[in-house]
Amino acid sequence: MARFLVAPDAGVPAFAPGQYFAVGLELDGRLVQRPYSAASDARDRVVEFAIRLVPDGALTPALWAMGPGTRVRLGPPKGLFRLADHGKDVGTSLLLATGTGIAPLVALARALHGGPSPRRTVIVHGVARADELAFGSELARWAGSTPGWAYVPAVSRPADPVNTGWTGRTGRLDVVVPEVVDDLGIDLRASVAYLCGNPAMIAGLAPRLFDLGLPAHAVRSEAY
Repeated sequence: MARFLVAPDAGVPAFAPGQYFAVGLELDGRLVQRPYSAASDARDRVVEFAIRLVPDGALTPALWAMGPGTRVRLGPPKGLFRLADHGKDVGTSLLLATGTGIAPLVALARALHGGPSPRRTVIVHGVARADELAFGSELARWAGSTPGWAYVPAVSRPADPVNTGWTGRTGRLDVVVPEVVDDLGIDLRASVAYLCGNPAMIAGLAPRLFDLGLPAHAVRSEAY
């Protein structure tokens, strides 16, 4: 996984946190592009992406071979995965991600953190290996300095040698998130959840949240 920064020629276009852009390269005479969610927001000078290398992929090996300053094609912002307007009754915003699905949730977290009165926000990021916890330092810093905020990283394969010494949460998010809800005393009846990442995670976690009291209308998801 790597973080890519793209500086558009005409400046960063207006877009909503949670939206995605198509990033493309001319390869062998044809445009190859893929959609990636922005982790930054429109106030930045660059658009930031968290992209996982697919060794036999059509695009990412070429992205990894680029040097600084390489020109890419950046499409317009798209997508409906964005902050919901639930009014003043939202008790907690739950940002729940696996892998690179953390990218749009970082954009949402930046928007929530930059508001006039940051609402309670809990960010849970599940990965297989601890070295895949992108944006972890930034999220931990926000959680440590903002009342009501919490950042909970978790690894699903604690026996992997890469995770030697890991002392944080372990397990899949359908197990970890209910534990976090209980430990932090979160009232899901007045909360909203944003799920992004592996489709299997979304399919397994959403019903657990509903069983714990989260209203069906209070879930927004983006499958990667």
